[in-house]
Amino acid sequence: MAREGVTFEQVAAVADALVGAGQQPTIRAVREGLGGTGSPNTIHKLLAKWRDARPVAIASAPELPQALVTALANEIARATSQARSEAEARLAAEQADAKRLADDGDAKDAEIEALQAQVVGLTTERDTLAGKTAQQSADLAEAQQRIEREQQAAEAARVELAKAQLKIDAQAETLMHQAAEVERLRADLAGEVKGRVAAEQQAAVLTAKLESMTERTGKAETRVDALEKQLNQVSGELNQARVQAQAQQGALDAAGRELEAAKVDAAAARAEAKKSAAEASELRGKVATLEAKTSKSDSK
Repeated sequence: MAREGVTFEQVAAVADALVGAGQQPTIRAVREGLGGTGSPNTIHKLLAKWRDARPVAIASAPELPQALVTALANEIARATSQARSEAEARLAAEQADAKRLADDGDAKDAEIEALQAQVVGLTTERDTLAGKTAQQSADLAEAQQRIEREQQAAEAARVELAKAQLKIDAQAETLMHQAAEVERLRADLAGEVKGRVAAEQQAAVLTAKLESMTERTGKAETRVDALEKQLNQVSGELNQARVQAQAQQGALDAAGRELEAAKVDAAAARAEAKKSAAEASELRGKVATLEAKTSKSDSK
């Protein structure tokens, strides 16, 4: 199979150049003159066409002596025979060379056809692989986007989970504080109940003391009144005794001492009554405070 671009004109030009240089235009020489291109079969066919197209130069022989003509004829015959032998040898060599080159050309043409078929197959496979690669790239890009979306969703879920965990921790801490507050309130309530019982007991004791102090105060006031009456009576008697002072100096002295004693008793009675009144007032304040605490506990 001839390669595209090798023409008869190119082969003829190379063959003429070889002949002009005194060389034989063999298939190999012509192919080398073409730069190593062209199928040997094609070069052989075009080279044969070139040989057929070459004009045969016929020169007119001059008049020569017969002996010289005979010698020339013999020499020409010998040279022709030798040239024929050499030509036949060259022809056989060229035919062998041509056959070898033709075989190489056929093998190379077959190889070229196989390579072209392989190139076509590889091109088809390349196009198929390119399509698959493009599809795989698109699938990979889509998978990457899906992975990124899933990662974003996972990150958002992780953030929400962290927020929920923080909220749960805050609620747990709040519940712990509330439980501690409830326990404290229970303890306070238990303490207030105990305090209320103790306050009620203390109030009962203080009430009893108040009643006792009130009774004592009443008795002290009654005694003060009696002492004041006695003092008034003594004062009257003292005045009367003063009238009779000179006559009854001794009685006056005794009455004076009795009056002083009565004053001391009256002062002591007044101090005791004042102290009893102060204690009674203090007890009333404590009772009022306890009653207020008791009323506050009842309202809770």
